[in-house]
Amino acid sequence: MKSISLSLVLVCLSVLLSACDNDVHNHSKNITGKQLFELHCASCHNSDGNGQFLLGVPSNRDTTLINSYIRDKMLHGSGTDSSMPIFAAMPEKEAIKIVQYLRKLAK
Repeated sequence: MKSISLSLVLVCLSVLLSACDNDVHNHSKNITGKQLFELHCASCHNSDGNGQFLLGVPSNRDTTLINSYIRDKMLHGSGTDSSMPIFAAMPEKEAIKIVQYLRKLAK
């Protein structure tokens, strides 16, 4: 019974994390940081940026990471065992808009 429960949790977690991987960037030039966050981040970090603690998805609305590290983590990964997807096709300008939006959430 424990192995079935663990398997179910792992399947749910993998489905959730795969939903985060939306690396398509054919957006309008006028797209906002909020809209980009909703498209690329909210499925894992929630619309309010508070994350999903029980699933190991950290809050990013009140992060103490510096802006360039957040941007680089989105575009290139963190170099650790992070399960966050890398958005290799994301233009740097979009990543910057997301970071700016995160800073507004923290206020």
